[in-house]
Amino acid sequence: MTTTKLPQGVAPPSPVKSHKSTITASITGTGLHDSRELENIFEKCRQSPDKMLKLVRAFCETYLMDQKQRPLKLRPLQEDIIVNALTYPENGKQRKLAILAPRGSGKSFALSVAVCIYMFFNRFRDLVFILAPTEDQAALIFNYCYRHFADNKFLDSLVDGYRFHNKPNITLKGGTVMRRAPLAPTNQGQAIRGQHPTFLIVDESPLIDDRLFIDNVEPAIVSNKAPFINLGTPKSKENHMYRYLYDDAYEQTFTRMHYTWKDAIKKGNAYDPPYTEEEMLDKMIEWGEDSIYWRTEYECEFVESVSNVFQPEKVKACYEDYELTKIDGEVRGQGGSNITVAVDIGKSVNSTVISAWRLEKSDAENIARMVYCEEINARTGGHDIPYQRRRIMDVALGLSADRVIIDATGIGGAIEQDIRRGCVDNGIHFIGFVFTGGPKGTKTQMYRDYQSFIQQGRVKVPNPKLLNKDDAKVINKWTREHFDLEYTMDAAQKTERISAPSNKHDDYCDSSAMGIHATLSMLPSQGTFASASVNRPRRVERAERPNHTGGPLFATTRRRNQLNKPSYTNL
Repeated sequence: MTTTKLPQGVAPPSPVKSHKSTITASITGTGLHDSRELENIFEKCRQSPDKMLKLVRAFCETYLMDQKQRPLKLRPLQEDIIVNALTYPENGKQRKLAILAPRGSGKSFALSVAVCIYMFFNRFRDLVFILAPTEDQAALIFNYCYRHFADNKFLDSLVDGYRFHNKPNITLKGGTVMRRAPLAPTNQGQAIRGQHPTFLIVDESPLIDDRLFIDNVEPAIVSNKAPFINLGTPKSKENHMYRYLYDDAYEQTFTRMHYTWKDAIKKGNAYDPPYTEEEMLDKMIEWGEDSIYWRTEYECEFVESVSNVFQPEKVKACYEDYELTKIDGEVRGQGGSNITVAVDIGKSVNSTVISAWRLEKSDAENIARMVYCEEINARTGGHDIPYQRRRIMDVALGLSADRVIIDATGIGGAIEQDIRRGCVDNGIHFIGFVFTGGPKGTKTQMYRDYQSFIQQGRVKVPNPKLLNKDDAKVINKWTREHFDLEYTMDAAQKTERISAPSNKHDDYCDSSAMGIHATLSMLPSQGTFASASVNRPRRVERAERPNHTGGPLFATTRRRNQLNKPSYTNL
């Protein structure tokens, strides 16, 4: 190791004036195990954002690693969140943060670093609590913190124990505990009731039911004046997060931090950003700049109709001046080519809706045009299944459809085989679509694509003002159901789903979504295995069949057990 000799008359730098040296010494030097000294240094840094930023960078460089086993370097957005979470506000009151940041920006990871630093300097009987609307979301920051401690030998030596089930926690030897818990109607907020944390983080705060939040979370932060950190992406305006950010009554008590994708792509001192500007522009083009998904997830805006799947003005922009095709003997067989018939099978009081969509080529890209739409109302005692089978095939044959896609979920499966046989016999590509729920289910993905196509102007329906009375009634109902469709949470407040409000229906929406999916998202029918010609099974004569057993497959009488093997005794 080489040393640099100072010129004559030049005094060495004072360690007291070099604050960075003081911080580094506090986390790596002789005061490493002095809890009281560490708390004093931390309290001094909490008075100054500049000092706290130096402490954060020194801590990350000394103890934390990224996924590639390199010293951790944070992006400006992450550093800003950590510094504000750990410092005191200028007015000297309790630190309360409301943070909006886009998906994938690393906001949850940043708060895990903040928690780790807080616990490092406050090892004696503090309580850090992480809340979220679901168990999986609460485990996200918890697992990040676990990796921070477990991946470093010294930090791991500070831990008394890790507990991953039945009230998961990380407990330090000095008594400081970090806990996680979901806050959902199923537990009525009991996880936080009676607890008085000294540091509280609420991840995906906008997704937590407002009543549960007010009754259980807000009272928990009063006694210890704990830092109160709320973060997430926008949802409904009827929510505590919107009040924290935009209500004048909270202006003096909450620090409001609003980030967009433009802030997330800034690299700063980090090795790389979470995503590039080019990737974000591609995503914006896919979803549409005015789409609710884009504005909420990456621009972090509270949109008035954020709970609605479709924007009314975008739905009305689908209108064009033309008429629907008639198939009952008037223009039979004149539907044209590249037509998909989509059927949402009615259940109980719901209707069965048959819609037909034609693939057309425009100057820029393909569009889907509605050429036919029909509703079959539920009848007393249930739907007339034989009539529906005949009607679906009549529509498909009358329009010379290339493919038929039906809802094969639930009651749809009862007629699936009959429709499949009818399609195969007439050379029509058949698709049985099964709806699955959840954020990664087929319904969510299909509707996300459908919404994007509407935003891009690639869906065309006839203008009801120019249609006859019956057709106008159908299109107006189609429009109204698209206006009403919304995002809701299930009864357990754990999973977001797409559904119509109470006492309303989404039959037209489901039928159209399947039709658009088959028209614009799937491969041409000639390029899929399902379109291969299916020949009738060749009749195998009994003499050609392998003689495995002498009796039928199923029998009502006891059979003699024997093995039909060739005999080799005479060889």
